[in-house]
Amino acid sequence: MLKKKKKPAKPKSEAKTAKAKAKAKAPKKVVKTARAQKAQQEAPGADRSRSKSRVRELTWAHFDRMVQGLARDIYEEFRPHAVVGVAHGGVFVGGALASALGAEFFPVRITRRSRDQKLRQEPRVSDEMPKELKGKRVLMVDDVAASGDTLELALRLAREAGAAELKTACLIQREEGYRPDFSGLLTDELVVFPWDYEPVAEDGRFDVDRR
Repeated sequence: MLKKKKKPAKPKSEAKTAKAKAKAKAPKKVVKTARAQKAQQEAPGADRSRSKSRVRELTWAHFDRMVQGLARDIYEEFRPHAVVGVAHGGVFVGGALASALGAEFFPVRITRRSRDQKLRQEPRVSDEMPKELKGKRVLMVDDVAASGDTLELALRLAREAGAAELKTACLIQREEGYRPDFSGLLTDELVVFPWDYEPVAEDGRFDVDRR
């Protein structure tokens, strides 16, 4: 039988060149950056229903990390003498930020609900702004920035109380909502906070909203 002649092996340099050409011809994987993904979501006709229907659950450990990061950002630009937390959720965020920033903390109740539990169109304050804010740099804090009506009212009341300089901060900012000066997370997801699972011991000065 006649034996087939083996083709002579290619020199190593030629083999490397052939391999490089084959790699160049292979389709490249497209990696989308966060900016590109956001641009795609904001494009006309884009389907945003999926992102808005998601739920993000925060543990106390997640909450602590977010607060520490937010506190660092705030400290670089604004060093408040006092932090005002808007009850309910803003009390948790504001208290944690005040501790991280070494500032005084004051909880304030601003609500859209009256005694008969009917929802008001405009938020109202059910506790006065502390007189200690006079002449101080003050950080107004809420948990979620949506319409911003509550924070805007809080800012107006703090100015009337004599605050020297005011900034706002929220743990969660909505993509198309109110823009606070500082925020920990930009998302349209439904965020479940760790205190949503636990009974809350409210400040004795406040009436708890029964919803």
